[in-house]
Amino acid sequence: MMGRPEAEFLKALTAPRTVALVGASSNPKKLTARPLTFLRQHGFQGRIIPVNPGSAEVMGLPAAPSVTEIHEPVDHAYILLDADPALTALEHCATKGVAVVSMLADGFAEAGPEGLARQDRAAAIARDAGILLIGPNSTGTVSTASGFACTTNAAFATPSITRGHTAVLSQSGSVIGTLLSRGQERGHGFSTLVSLGNEARTGVGTLGQLLLDDPDTHAFQLFLETIRDAEALEVFARAAARRGKPVVAYMIGASDEGRQLAVSHTGALTGGRAAVSAFLREIGIHEAQQFDTLIEAPRALSRARLPEGRPRRATVISTTGGGGAMVIDQLAARGVEIGGLSEAARAELSARNIPLGHGKLVDVTLAGTKYETMRAVVDRLIRDPETGVLVVAVGSSAQFNPELAVAPIVDAVKDAPEGAAPVMGFPLPHAPESLALLDAAGIPNFRNLETCAETTALLLRAPPAPKARPEPLPPALTQQLATLPGGLQSEATSGALFESLGLARPQTLLLGPDAPLPEPLGLTFPLVAKLVSPDLPHKSEAGAVALNIATPEALASAITRMKAAAEAHAPGYRLHGVLVQEMRPGLGEAIIGLTRDPLVGPVVTVGAGGVLTEIYRDSATRCAPVTLGTAREMVGAVKGFAPLRGYRGSAEGDLEALARAVATFSRLALAPAIEEAEVNPVAILAPGAGVVMLDALIRLREDAAT
Repeated sequence: MMGRPEAEFLKALTAPRTVALVGASSNPKKLTARPLTFLRQHGFQGRIIPVNPGSAEVMGLPAAPSVTEIHEPVDHAYILLDADPALTALEHCATKGVAVVSMLADGFAEAGPEGLARQDRAAAIARDAGILLIGPNSTGTVSTASGFACTTNAAFATPSITRGHTAVLSQSGSVIGTLLSRGQERGHGFSTLVSLGNEARTGVGTLGQLLLDDPDTHAFQLFLETIRDAEALEVFARAAARRGKPVVAYMIGASDEGRQLAVSHTGALTGGRAAVSAFLREIGIHEAQQFDTLIEAPRALSRARLPEGRPRRATVISTTGGGGAMVIDQLAARGVEIGGLSEAARAELSARNIPLGHGKLVDVTLAGTKYETMRAVVDRLIRDPETGVLVVAVGSSAQFNPELAVAPIVDAVKDAPEGAAPVMGFPLPHAPESLALLDAAGIPNFRNLETCAETTALLLRAPPAPKARPEPLPPALTQQLATLPGGLQSEATSGALFESLGLARPQTLLLGPDAPLPEPLGLTFPLVAKLVSPDLPHKSEAGAVALNIATPEALASAITRMKAAAEAHAPGYRLHGVLVQEMRPGLGEAIIGLTRDPLVGPVVTVGAGGVLTEIYRDSATRCAPVTLGTAREMVGAVKGFAPLRGYRGSAEGDLEALARAVATFSRLALAPAIEEAEVNPVAILAPGAGVVMLDALIRLREDAAT
């Protein structure tokens, strides 16, 4: 990394021997006085050298006029100056050979073209000097083991910082303080907290890779406003998964308003939500939908692991029927399979006269809250090979009698054999003593029902699959793409390209703009006719589509009518021809689309076709290309396809063929010239009959031909 051993960068980041505070102030009311104040307050043992050409000393420490005039090596510098002076100071750090430099200043990429030029210069200085540059717009770095609280964030005025094993990497400066205060209030500690700011040179992925070697870091919290380096983030995330260090991210931009805030705050665009979520999931980052989950999940997931071979489902045991039902509802809403008691476990516990309730909830309410009862049930369930994760919802006894309901959970986990099912604890009442007991035993515990359910769902998610090597595109398709101009292609051209990829379409005839109908036509009625024109991307709105054409005379009449309607809709439109196809009604319709997200690259989407996708947003998105197995999962995730699975006696459709079509279509991601592609609708036929594309669209990059 950047010409130095990674261990040297890690030490300079988390436990430097010497830190220079460039622009530090003696005025305790100023922001620039905070780093020195906090370093002293939290027990930093390294040397602190203020840099201030206007003062001989700062807060009682001798000050240097410039970093270059410090007469010893400097490991870490925090530049607290305005934008242009900060660049000069960065050059001084480069001359001095500083390993890590953090920059507080704004006025960079978020400030328009002039600021972007400054940021490019900062990145170039850091690159040429081999500096690990954090920022600009960074509120600093904190490492709890060394007391290195080198930050301007006011939250670190707290009397003490709880040490722990979670590293925080935040693109928002203020959020490191938010996570600190909220985490400490719950007894959670941290290893390192870094405000990354604009990531001019060093991003989340690069810092994450560095901190993977920190023995004090067992898990990561990411607060993201955008993704600037998808490749580095993927390398970090996959390495973290291999090492068993969970990474949980919360990303703003779930709504249009959130995306606008992200743009104004970071100067970077937040990509399509579905695309980003698909990318995070594929590389093994757990995306938190709730901010509370970001706080709770990293620690919980570093403590609870699903042993190999255990089913990916949850069993819920409760001392309160209503509370247990709430937990099941929240788990099911997040797609978690509910396990219930195995027949063997029910028989064994029933033989001991323990009432267990009915259905999938293991309800021990009628047994009364007794140590022996809870111990027996928890013991049996965590040893049962049919249990995935055990979620224990404890009722009122958690508040006043933890020795009856919580102590048996702790003891059962303590005596559990290797490979036992992990346990999640959720006391329903306010029960700080019970939470403390669970926490001391290393059992993940939650104050919030939704956070408990979401974290359990994250735990049960399959680990990231290794990247598969997709089958290359057919040479004929690649050659044809090379001959096409950029921009939107006609349906005739798009359909032919998809057909060369192996996707089926109806029998088709392409007529010239004024060509007479051939005799015989060579197609079986009924037919559909469409005008082919680059000026009519939405043919139905232009009256350029005719369906259920029953005779040659009706076809000729329909073509005349469509031409007149199109001319009225788009006067002077360019007509390239008339596409005539056999009607192929299916049992259902799908849409398959490929787009290139500016942040994470190509993604493929499948959803219910027609207007259903727009109304219900019923679709599944993954990074492209996908394997057949992933395509099957995508099809299975679309609720609109339920009737085609035989739901309540409906006629089944060939969803396996649809999955094959999705996997095949996704290979278009291998053609860099394709900006987007879509088949809508895809007719889904009976099992064994396959699927047929009824409309096709491709848009190529404008420079595709070159």
